[in-house]
Amino acid sequence: MSKPFTLLSVFLTLTFLLVACGRGQAAPTPTASPGATPDLCSPEYLPAVIQGVHSVMRAFDDASALASNAPRENLLPAISELQRIRRQAEDLQVPACLSALKQAQLTHMNTVIQTLMAFLGGADQAAVNQGIALARQQHDQYIIEMAYVLGMTVVAPASATPGAVNPAPTQEGGESAPTETETATPSVAMATNPGPSGVNLRNAPDLNAPEVGILAVQITTMALGKTADNLWILVEIPDQPGQTAWVYSTLVQLSVSIDQLTVVTP
Repeated sequence: MSKPFTLLSVFLTLTFLLVACGRGQAAPTPTASPGATPDLCSPEYLPAVIQGVHSVMRAFDDASALASNAPRENLLPAISELQRIRRQAEDLQVPACLSALKQAQLTHMNTVIQTLMAFLGGADQAAVNQGIALARQQHDQYIIEMAYVLGMTVVAPASATPGAVNPAPTQEGGESAPTETETATPSVAMATNPGPSGVNLRNAPDLNAPEVGILAVQITTMALGKTADNLWILVEIPDQPGQTAWVYSTLVQLSVSIDQLTVVTP
């Protein structure tokens, strides 16, 4: 519900705009002097702390994606797993500078779970649609808050009219969790390297910027944003949750139109 693809792809996250110190490089583990109380909101510690919050959101997103494909009769276990992850998020201790980020995360999670339970309980289409729209807005707030904490400038793309949400029939004739039609505008996109060779990932949208990784052939990762000229795409570095880098847009294939990505000012 963040302008995304299927119901709980709809609820999928961002999980984006997480730029750690070194932009795309793994944040070093800082050490505090004996007896000193570290400032977890300082640039030295903040990337690692945010990654802890973000990793829980990623787990929730994965569970949401599974729930979106679950038939109605199998939805209770999926909701139970989402509730477990929400409790994990609730128990996570964060410094004051991340309290708004944690609250945005929990608010989104609650709406996702409540909407799924309403669907399971036979809520009408209007109520389900309202829950989806609300979860989208809340997920966007999570993204915006994360960008704010990291000192990034975010320019939201032009809004699009979301598609209707309808239960999708399963092979057995039952119903799965609500999914959006293709007319919806996803805010979570995927970038794939089609080959024939690996693609360099850089720590800034510049061909002369240092390389921080490689997007291997046929590997897919989240596309988190773009430059205003559409030449570069901000992606999550594969196998490095929360770490981001830039890739030249013509070298990858997007799951959506590049115009649907959010503009990110480096």
